[in-house]
Amino acid sequence: MAKSSTAATYAQSGVSFERKETFLSALLESLKKTDRLAAEGQRPLIPNGYYASVLDIGLPVAIALTTDGVGSKILIAEAAGDFSGLGIDLIAMNVNDLLCVGALPIALVDYIAMEKPPASVGRALGRSLYEGAKQAGISIPGGEIAQLPDMIRGHNKGEGFDLAAAAIGTVAREDVSCGQGIRPGDVLIGIESNGVHSNGYTLVREICFKRRRLKVDLPVPEFGGTLGAELLRPTAIYVPQFRALAAAGLRPRAAMHITGGGYLNLLRAATDGIRFVVDAPPPLPPVFTFLQQQGRVTDTEMHRVFNLGIGMILVVDPNRADATLAVLRKKGWKKPHVVGHVAAGKGRSVEFPTRGLVGRGHEFTPLA
Repeated sequence: MAKSSTAATYAQSGVSFERKETFLSALLESLKKTDRLAAEGQRPLIPNGYYASVLDIGLPVAIALTTDGVGSKILIAEAAGDFSGLGIDLIAMNVNDLLCVGALPIALVDYIAMEKPPASVGRALGRSLYEGAKQAGISIPGGEIAQLPDMIRGHNKGEGFDLAAAAIGTVAREDVSCGQGIRPGDVLIGIESNGVHSNGYTLVREICFKRRRLKVDLPVPEFGGTLGAELLRPTAIYVPQFRALAAAGLRPRAAMHITGGGYLNLLRAATDGIRFVVDAPPPLPPVFTFLQQQGRVTDTEMHRVFNLGIGMILVVDPNRADATLAVLRKKGWKKPHVVGHVAAGKGRSVEFPTRGLVGRGHEFTPLA
């Protein structure tokens, strides 16, 4: 098997957080001006750039909107001929973001851009989308298919496609959240992920299929199955847990979906003077140890790219932590863990004392 002596990084594999931010800043120079184009009483309730947008519609209930896609995980599905989880991934990546602004999802519309994949792929995607909708308790009332053979390329010649969606939810105005209620002493509760989910796959593919030249059907004993099956585990959908918390009157102060950017996602909800101290992280699931070893990936890079076993973090009033954990421990759901706490400090940071790391901005560095 081919092996590189250098550490694999997201930037080296072609994805740059800095390039994304530069592009986004240029884009938003004009888009931010659209806020004042909306009619009075129909303006955003939280700043642009959070997990989802929340719009005032002049009623006690606001509308939450978000959009996302599956990303290059699709290329692994094409190589394996397994599309059974992609629709779940698509729905999870959208509805989980809605949860982070306090909203509960109600519907999603999908967009498929494609070359010329066979009907069997469409059938598999349809079944997967249905399963994701069932888990999230939402409808898919519409969507769009674009045939773009000159633009879309996939793993199999002529059969490439891209999968994206937009989702909508509702939230009472008083429940809108973007981290404004976080305070020192709050408890951090993490809910387990289902593997890599749907972020970081450009680096995953760089490690497994470009550097190491592994095959999707490679048996990996620590996974209890093949490499492809492990990498294609569908993203966990956390809507049932949040519906149960809302019904019990236990909405968290804030929730952070651990997606692209890894644990740096916590900083989206932080204000100056807030430190997220993750001093009890769970052990790394085997897939992340495998990726780190195969790609010689540094600890700092692992923490800024992957979820490392936790897909959602809730910030909870310490007086409600036990009750929150009791609701989240319903049989069949991903396990919750108390992973840390909120502390006062200078600036904004997320710290891993047991791993010797601190994250600020777009980077993790050694903790002094």
